[in-house]
Amino acid sequence: MIDVAEKIFIRIAEEIIDQKLTVRKVLQRNIFYAEIDGEQFELLSPMGLIEGIKELGITDLTEQEVDYLLKVLSKPELDGAILMQELLQIMENFGLYDDDEQMAEPSPPVTD
Repeated sequence: MIDVAEKIFIRIAEEIIDQKLTVRKVLQRNIFYAEIDGEQFELLSPMGLIEGIKELGITDLTEQEVDYLLKVLSKPELDGAILMQELLQIMENFGLYDDDEQMAEPSPPVTD
C-alpha cells in the first residue's frame, strides 16, 4: 500500500515540477480551515485531493490506487480529511516545498 502511494506521490511531483506549479497552487481552492483543540489547521477533503490530481492531468489512477493513497493520507479522527501540513511534508521528500519556502530568495553567501 505504501509503495503504491509513493509511486503516486512521485507522479504528482513530476507533474507539478513539469507544469511549474506548487502543491498549494494545485490544491488551494480545496483547502479549508478547521479549529481543533484551539489550534487552526488547514485541511483538504479526499475529493479535493483527487480533483487536484486530475487537474494535473493524472486521470488514469485505478480505484485501488486512489483507495491506498487515501488510506495513507486521510485521518479518521478528522472525518477522513487530510492534514495539508502532512501532505506538504510528504511532498518535500520529492523536492517540492510550500509556496512560502519556494518563493523565498536564497540567502546571499557569506564572504569574509
